[in-house]
Amino acid sequence: MCVCGCICVCVCVRAQAGLLLKERLQIALDVVEGIRFLHSQGLVHRDIKLKNVLLDKQNRAKITDLGFCKPEAMMSGSIVGTPIHMAPELFTGKYDHSVDVYAFGILFWYLCSGSVKLPEAFEKCSSKDQLWTNVKKGSRPERLSSFDEECWQLMEACWNGDPSQRPLLGIVQPSLQSIMGHSGSNPLSD
Repeated sequence: MCVCGCICVCVCVRAQAGLLLKERLQIALDVVEGIRFLHSQGLVHRDIKLKNVLLDKQNRAKITDLGFCKPEAMMSGSIVGTPIHMAPELFTGKYDHSVDVYAFGILFWYLCSGSVKLPEAFEKCSSKDQLWTNVKKGSRPERLSSFDEECWQLMEACWNGDPSQRPLLGIVQPSLQSIMGHSGSNPLSD
């Protein structure tokens, strides 16, 4: 069990032991609640990723590293974040809170995959520029055979290339709760 450590360590270690889908969904819910709180305060995190989520003794997730967090009204258009988690519109400098929804979709892929390994679509990228080009062209992580259909649909909706088509977190949260309600205690495995 993880004690106040980075979620990426927990996901990798626990994946070997069969982290239950319900546990992964709870982590996802905690992250969504944290992002929703930031957004309710007029803030955009801009760097949602595994390394910026910590777990407490009860495996409850907490968002950390607010260094790129800015009031939505004051965002300068600067390009910040971690390339694979960056929404395509970040490269234009014109973006809003939906960049956090996009990044959550990528984080959710990692949670469901149980791995911190780069998705195949990005493994062969030799530079950040090449990765950014692929993201702008619509490359996204691949669907793994272990993914629940509803989880996959939610990921795809969150990382939609059109920010106006991404779901609001007020829609994502009950979707996760619904999936969690009928997930049982099945482990996800690769």
